[in-house]
Amino acid sequence: MADEPQQASRWPKEAIMVDGFAKTPRYVLREGSNPTCPCVSQASSDVPATVIFGFSDKPEYDEFLSSSELSLTPYPLVKGFLKNQIEQDIDSLKLVVLDAVSSTEPILFAATLQSVLESFQSSSENVAISHRLILDESTHEYRIEAASAYALPKITP
Repeated sequence: MADEPQQASRWPKEAIMVDGFAKTPRYVLREGSNPTCPCVSQASSDVPATVIFGFSDKPEYDEFLSSSELSLTPYPLVKGFLKNQIEQDIDSLKLVVLDAVSSTEPILFAATLQSVLESFQSSSENVAISHRLILDESTHEYRIEAASAYALPKITP
C-alpha cells in the first residue's frame, strides 16, 4: 500500500524497524525481581536514565537469552508496571530497548516508557523509536542519544 512506511534495516539482523518505528515490546527479561538493563554511562549534566530491555515476542527474547550468561526469566510487560515506572522520578529519562540481540550490541534502539504505554493503550503493533544507545567498547557502557541527534536508517524498496 502507498500509505505504509518503507522498511528500514536493523543492522545486521532482520528488518524490524519501519521509518522510525519498531514492534511494540510485550516482554521483559528479569533476573530475580529486576528487569534486565544495559549498563548506561551517566555524565553529571545528563538527566538520570532508567533503561530496560524489552522484546516484542518469544523468538526475540530467546535470541537474547542464548547470548546471555545470566539466569533470566521472561515476563509480560504490562501497563501497570509502565505507569508505575513513569510516575516514579518524573525528571528521569525512562527507555525500553527494542528487541536487542545481546547486551553488547554496538547500537541499540529504544522508545520511551511513555510511548510504549501509549502504544499499549491504542493497541498499536508499533512504537516510535526515540533514542539509540551507542556502546563504548572501552567502558562497556552505552551512551544515549536522542533521535534528533541522528538519522534513522532507511532502505528504499
